Amino acid sequence: MTKRIVALPADTDEIGESLFYNPSLFGELSKLNRTNPHAVPVMLILVAAIDDDSAVQVTLAAVARQCGITLQEVVKAIADLEAAALISSVQTSSEPGGTLGCVVNPNLARAEKPV
Repeated sequence: MTKRIVALPADTDEIGESLFYNPSLFGELSKLNRTNPHAVPVMLILVAAIDDDSAVQVTLAAVARQCGITLQEVVKAIADLEAAALISSVQTSSEPGGTLGCVVNPNLARAEKPV
């Protein structure tokens, strides 16, 4: 079952973009939290940035800043998320804090309503 979670700015009455989450995403994050608690906020940042194809493109520096963690902790969290099959097709820039591109598992979270 997929749930619809809508984040709205405090000063609007309109419904904006929607993200659709499978509740099993949170179960998977709960398991991963035991070994790497930084993976949870990193995953939530990635999910918030997905496009209609479940692709994400952000900088590692932005993720680190938003999560309040180091670049090394972000890199470790990304590796753990990939190993847990929560994200795939991970490509990172060779420069510190550079671009991260990945695909969030569309069975767990997506920007468009599942069929």
